[in-house]
Amino acid sequence: MVSAAVINDSRAKAWGKLVFYCFLIWVFGWIVGPYIENNISTYKQIVQIVEERDIDSAAYMYMDSVGSYDGEYYLTDSFKHSKRDDYGMTKAFFAGILSCFLILGFGWRFIMK
Repeated sequence: MVSAAVINDSRAKAWGKLVFYCFLIWVFGWIVGPYIENNISTYKQIVQIVEERDIDSAAYMYMDSVGSYDGEYYLTDSFKHSKRDDYGMTKAFFAGILSCFLILGFGWRFIMK
């Protein structure tokens, strides 16, 4: 039979994990995200254009319309014609993918216990 102290201890650990991971999400959203936003030149250009033209970028992401596909086409086409080489399948892109898998692996190992 499991004692009440063991149950309370496991609940405290579960609540501690929940608070800790909510804190990590907050840190990423308010500290890491803006840091990345300010240090990636391509992202800065995109944000600048979106703000200048008063585009609701979230609406493009969640819409399944011809306009969103046209927007994606025009954006990628503008990068192709600007003779830039810091977009697409670069080392930074693959490093981002790898970091996503590492975060998922970390979460699967330590959170899913």
